Amino acid sequence: MSDSSPPHATTENSLLIRGGQVIDPSQDYDGIADVLVSDGVIVEIGENLSGNGNVIDATDKIVAPGLVDIHVQLREPGFEEDECIATGTAAAIAGGFTSIACLPNTSPAIDTQAQIQFIQQKAIQADNCNVYVIAA
Repeated sequence: MSDSSPPHATTENSLLIRGGQVIDPSQDYDGIADVLVSDGVIVEIGENLSGNGNVIDATDKIVAPGLVDIHVQLREPGFEEDECIATGTAAAIAGGFTSIACLPNTSPAIDTQAQIQFIQQKAIQADNCNVYVIAA
């Protein structure tokens, strides 16, 4: 069966990130480019791309894979007045971090399976970024 659509057909759910500093370590690429995303998948990186959906002007911005922070102090449980898992993971996403590893310096320290499950459940409820638990 032949597909008559162009190789990088976009849908109404497409997103064009235009003119950002694209950093792609997997391709050893670092330059100004457009990134075309269709249905949540990067379909093309290049210059002067067009799409059918939303456009983000990324001039003077960095476009890169999600960052990973391996030294995060989510203060819950025990120090929720400083930060809870929901606010900590929201801050991570706002800073470009899609995955974090939380340290066990809470009260009580994260050192049981039940405490690990507590952190994991709170992270799932927050639905912001991936949370990997480092236990004591």
